[in-house]
Amino acid sequence: MIRCFQIYILLFCLVTSASTQETIAKRVHEATTLVYPPSRHAPLHKATAVHLFAFMALIGRTDVTPDDPQGLAATRLKSTDDPKNRNDDDDLTVYGVNSGQNNIIFNSSMQSIDIYEGKGPKQKLRKPRGIACNSYGDVYIADSGNNRIVKLFNPGSYLTFVDAFGKKGTKPGEFNEPRGIALGTEGRIFITDTGNDRIQVFDKNMGFLYALGDKNDSTGLAVSMVRPDGIAFADPTEYSLFFREEFMVVIDLNNTRIRKLTPDGRFIGGVNSTDYGYQQVFLTSVAVDFYSNIWVTDMFNHCVHKFDRHLNYITRFGNIGDGDNQFFEPRGIAIGRNYGQVFINDKKSAQYFHIGTDILDLNISLQDSSVRFDFLLTEHSKITARIFDEKDNPIGLLCLNKSFSIGKNSILWNRQLGQGMVGGIFPNELLKRRLADDSSSIMKQGAPKDSGTTAISSSKAQSGLYRIRIEAKTNYIYNRYFTKQVEVEFAF
Repeated sequence: MIRCFQIYILLFCLVTSASTQETIAKRVHEATTLVYPPSRHAPLHKATAVHLFAFMALIGRTDVTPDDPQGLAATRLKSTDDPKNRNDDDDLTVYGVNSGQNNIIFNSSMQSIDIYEGKGPKQKLRKPRGIACNSYGDVYIADSGNNRIVKLFNPGSYLTFVDAFGKKGTKPGEFNEPRGIALGTEGRIFITDTGNDRIQVFDKNMGFLYALGDKNDSTGLAVSMVRPDGIAFADPTEYSLFFREEFMVVIDLNNTRIRKLTPDGRFIGGVNSTDYGYQQVFLTSVAVDFYSNIWVTDMFNHCVHKFDRHLNYITRFGNIGDGDNQFFEPRGIAIGRNYGQVFINDKKSAQYFHIGTDILDLNISLQDSSVRFDFLLTEHSKITARIFDEKDNPIGLLCLNKSFSIGKNSILWNRQLGQGMVGGIFPNELLKRRLADDSSSIMKQGAPKDSGTTAISSSKAQSGLYRIRIEAKTNYIYNRYFTKQVEVEFAF
C-alpha cells in the first residue's frame, strides 16, 4: 500500500516478494530468507539518509539525520485500529532510536513521521539504546546515558513523556548503562542492566520484582550474566505467537552469546558463535517471530542470523554493502509477528522485509529403488515437488502444497512404484488416489487439476536424466507475492 511508504523512512528503516528460482543454467542462488514486498505494497524498501532528509524537510526538521541508530520496536496500536476493517491490520507503528541525536523517530500516522526529543532536563534522552512498546501505546526506552528507564505514551499520533525511573547504582531499581528492554506477560518489564551484569524485572508500574544475575541476590535466581545487551520476550498469552511457550532470549558475554531462559531465569538453551561456525561476532539486537524463531543482528559480520525456537542454527541473511539485502553494521530488528513484517536498521539505512523462505543444501542420494532429496528450509513452508524427465515431461508429483517444518527435511521418490513419500512417513494425495483406484483409472482421470501435471504412470522409472522442481511458500498471508523455486538435475 502506498500509504505504508512513510514507515520505511522512519526507520532509516524499513523486505522482498518476487518469485525467484535457481536454474541449472545459472547455478546462482538468490537468498530469500527475507524478501522485499512488491512495489505496489511498498514503493520504498530501503531508506537512507537522503530519504530521511526529504521527509523531515516536510516538517521543517532538516537537522534530523541518522546518527548511531539503535533499537527498533513495532506494534499495531489499538487506538488507531478499526475492528471493522481487516485491511488495516498490517498497519504498524514503528519506533526507531536515533541515539546520536538523542531522539526517537516514529510514524505518527500512515502518511507522516515525527520525532520525540523531550522538553526540559527530565524528559530529554541521553544515548538511548533499547526500546519496547505495546498495542496500548506504552513505550519504554533504555535511556542508557542517564542510567534510567523512560516511559512515553502514544495516544495514536504523538509521543508524550510519562515518567522516568532509576538512577546510577547497584541497588534494585538502579542501573549502570541499561541497554535492552522487553515486555513480558502481565505487563512485566525485563531490562538488561549491562554494567551491573544482570537483568532487572519490574511490574507494569515499574515496581521492582526481582533480578537475574545479581551476585548479591538471595532468591536463588542468581544465574550468571556477563554484560547482557539485547533482549526479547515470547509471551504465550499473545495471539501473535503460534507455540504457547513463554521464554526470553538474551545476548550477553560481551555480545557473543545467545541464551534462552524462562522468565524466572532458568536456563533452557544457549549458543556461542563457534557453535554455528563464527570465530567472531558482535550481536546487538534480538527478536522473536510468530513461530518463535529467533533473529539476531550481527554488526561484525554485517548480517542477521536466524535460529529456530530451539536455538538450532538455520542460516544467515545479508552481507556488507549498500545494495539490496546488504547491511553495514546492523543494530536493531523488530518483527510484526502476525504478518511476518521485519524491520532492520543499520548504520546507514533501514530496510523493510517480509519473512520469506529459502531452500538450501539440496542433496540427492540413491537408496535401492528410491531417490532421496534432503534439503533445509529457512521457514515453515508449504511444499510442492515434481519430477520431470529429460524431455521436460512431468512424471511424478511427490507432494502438493504439503506443510514442512523449518530446518532439515527429506522427500523420498520410490522409482519402483512411481510414488512420492514425504520424509518416508506419509503419502501425497496422488498416492492416496492410487491406493484407492487401479492404475488404469488414474491414467484416465489424470493428476489433480491444480497440480499442473499430466497423468502419471505407476510403472518403474527407467535409468536416465531427471529433474526435480521444489516450490516453497511460507504460511504468512503475504506468501501470495512470493514463491521460491529450485530445480536440480540428477541421473540414476
